[in-house]
Amino acid sequence: MGRRPDRIRQGGNSGFQAVSLALHFGASRVVLLGYDMQFTGGRKHWHGDHPDKMGNPLPKRFLDWRQRFAELAQQSTVPIINASRETGLSCFPRMDLDACLAESATCGARAT
Repeated sequence: MGRRPDRIRQGGNSGFQAVSLALHFGASRVVLLGYDMQFTGGRKHWHGDHPDKMGNPLPKRFLDWRQRFAELAQQSTVPIINASRETGLSCFPRMDLDACLAESATCGARAT
């Protein structure tokens, strides 16, 4: 995982890449939704498993992904809030989505 300003961090999954892009383009806060990073209800994805030919993550892959996010959490100076309903990520503060949105609306109202 690089720290160079001209490079996008890589974490092995599209969710990590999305966070990396948000940070790269100057996000002041990132809210995670649907970042399970675990088997939830026996499924490998929130939408259910992919067909066999598309591939599905193995348990070790989830461990790798969580480790990469933990490294990102230590390096980031931007608040990253995990508002996912079910999650294996414990490296970011947790917040209910409604509370997170209400907090954002209040902060936005104060800024104007």
